[in-house]
Amino acid sequence: MIFKGKFHFDKKYHPGECEVDKDNHIYLTINESDINGYKEKIIGNASNESLILYSCRLIGNGIGYYKYQVSHMVKNSINVKYRNVDFNKHIQDFRFTFEPLDEWLGFKTIEKDEKGIKFHLPNDIILYNNDGLNITIKFFKKDSGLYENTINNIEVTPYICVSSSKVMDIEKIMTYIQLITRFFAILMGYSGKVKNVLFHKMYNGKSIMGDFEDELIINADFTNCYDIRAGYPTFNLRTYFKDLSDDISSMFNKWFHLYFDKKYKEAIIFYFSPYNAHTIESDLLTVMKCLEKISIAEESKSEKQRKNRTFNKVLNDFYKKHKGELEKELKNNNFKKEYIKNIEKIHEDIANAIVYKYDNRITLSKRIKDIDQKLILKKNFNFKHCTRKNENYSIYDYLANTRNYYTHLDNGEYIIKDEYISGYCRKLEKLFVNKLLNFIITDKKYIEERIRIDGYLRLYDDRDM
Repeated sequence: MIFKGKFHFDKKYHPGECEVDKDNHIYLTINESDINGYKEKIIGNASNESLILYSCRLIGNGIGYYKYQVSHMVKNSINVKYRNVDFNKHIQDFRFTFEPLDEWLGFKTIEKDEKGIKFHLPNDIILYNNDGLNITIKFFKKDSGLYENTINNIEVTPYICVSSSKVMDIEKIMTYIQLITRFFAILMGYSGKVKNVLFHKMYNGKSIMGDFEDELIINADFTNCYDIRAGYPTFNLRTYFKDLSDDISSMFNKWFHLYFDKKYKEAIIFYFSPYNAHTIESDLLTVMKCLEKISIAEESKSEKQRKNRTFNKVLNDFYKKHKGELEKELKNNNFKKEYIKNIEKIHEDIANAIVYKYDNRITLSKRIKDIDQKLILKKNFNFKHCTRKNENYSIYDYLANTRNYYTHLDNGEYIIKDEYISGYCRKLEKLFVNKLLNFIITDKKYIEERIRIDGYLRLYDDRDM
């Protein structure tokens, strides 16, 4: 594979080409006669690819060229460091792990009785096996001396193993990692960093590297936890495998289809990657947007269309009833004859415009209220939490006003005070998490109990926020 283009270093652009040979060694040839030798990093735009080359060691030069051997390369904005592999041709399986997967699974691999120590690996856990894609939890034992004083559960590490009948590019690998870690984040309450990804180099479905595993370091952040909330990972996990083991495959299948459903995917992605601004106001905007999108996704399109047709009919019936008065009024005001001649077309356009503009829209406050079946947001609500009291306003109206204020700088007269936003953010998150859990878990009483005792979600339940 050869990338031809321009490479930037020493404050200049230089023509050249980057080659990944059949053994997957990386070389860079710069077509220049007089440049400096060693380069720590070279950035290039070549063959419609954005490249970053690291630890470029000069290995040869001559008339009009300098040749470097490159330690590793980052391709495009995905920031993937790689060695010894051509990703576009070979990856068909990979595995990774993260915290607190082992804690959530809760398996014991060492047992001790009067006969001595017994060691066993847990059975594989199949999460998904459809359309040439297999996702399984497998357990790997470290190579170490099996002495009584060193054996413990940490000798076994659970890995998420992904195998595909098709070659996977970097974007596909990242998508699967996000899909999987977010599934467990909903069940656990959070998921930690994915530090590296191990894979076998494959060609035509066969490993060409034996048992050797290469390492892929993806600089993207796969952490699904709210790092601006001090102490969050110290709470107990939201659920545990022992309670869900019989349904885990069914749950993951539901999650898989939910995650790739365009109606829901955006809300899920917004929820798991929202906290970049590190402000409580941005948290509020994010979680309310997630709930709004869930509400829109669950709307009945047929019911909406029926209401729109009824709305249009009311407008047209009103026009027919008052058509004569309208034509007379136009004549009295000396409008041109073509206005009167085309009055029906004009009215049709007006009616369609009105229906399109209002479209029987549901207000944000009503959407949140409809989701809040358990009246979670109303619990502990007090007008002192708001900038100004209005008996005609509910907590849902105040939250909608607050969202509009921080989004559009609307009137800030009837909104939630800054010091109380954190508490309402947590309650809104509780609504959203409850929605996602209900999509994948059939036992509603179990969900209700786990959310009730969830340390993170109930942090403000028993206090005046």
